[in-house]
Amino acid sequence: MSPTSMSFLSEQTLATDKLVALRSYLIMIALIVLAFVLLQAFDLNQPLFFAINEASKNLLPDALSAHLTELGNGSIVGIMALALTVKFPAIAKRFLLITIIAGILIAGFKQFFADPRPAGVLAQTDFHIIGDVLKKYSFPSGHSTTAFAMAGFIMLTFASLSIRVLVLALAVLAGVSRISVGAHWPEDVLAGAALGLLIAYVGCLLSLKPFSTLGNYLAAAFLALAALIGNLTTPADFPEITTIADVRLICAALAIAALVYYAVRLGQLFVNRKHEK
Repeated sequence: MSPTSMSFLSEQTLATDKLVALRSYLIMIALIVLAFVLLQAFDLNQPLFFAINEASKNLLPDALSAHLTELGNGSIVGIMALALTVKFPAIAKRFLLITIIAGILIAGFKQFFADPRPAGVLAQTDFHIIGDVLKKYSFPSGHSTTAFAMAGFIMLTFASLSIRVLVLALAVLAGVSRISVGAHWPEDVLAGAALGLLIAYVGCLLSLKPFSTLGNYLAAAFLALAALIGNLTTPADFPEITTIADVRLICAALAIAALVYYAVRLGQLFVNRKHEK
């Protein structure tokens, strides 16, 4: 077997001119919406919150729950997605559009609904809280929306079953961890999951035709800069867990490396164009 065929993500798995796995993807969104409706219909939001929060407290170390919830931090998962643009520059447009749409909708919906978080309704002694005590802007879960938007982006773009299963599992872990750390209700996570997948679908649909090579490099460089700023400025939700700050510093270093890489590629592109004239 050749190295190319053994690659986890080969050129043959990439599809920016269509949306792969579309039927199963839409079914998955429908199932999440159905779960949200059933949660409301049977008034299971609070009981399920207590069950998941208590189970996580008994099964998972606090540090692990905190790191899992960081999978929904845009500046963290942005680095993971940005790494793919190095091998597949054509996905930069998709990544950029999804990032912009997600940022606008998450902020907008949170301000519109302004729902209280668990700590804003329940006594803090009634459940397990990891990190800062957050009381406002619960619906939808921004971390869940981001994690599922990034997962949807990968699932709709790459045909590899292995990578689809992996990113979906990571998104689910990020969503559940928001309940584990006491920051969100199950309804927030389900709404965020459905919203994230829809954002990915719309972003991919709007980017079936990729940017030019120049546009791809500029988009990726902009995203690298945004990831750098995010990792350096986003408040630490878990100040007691020092490894979170270490991960963010590593991601900031990777963002700098990506910026340098794309600066070099842009420079090479301009030099080549001058020689062609």
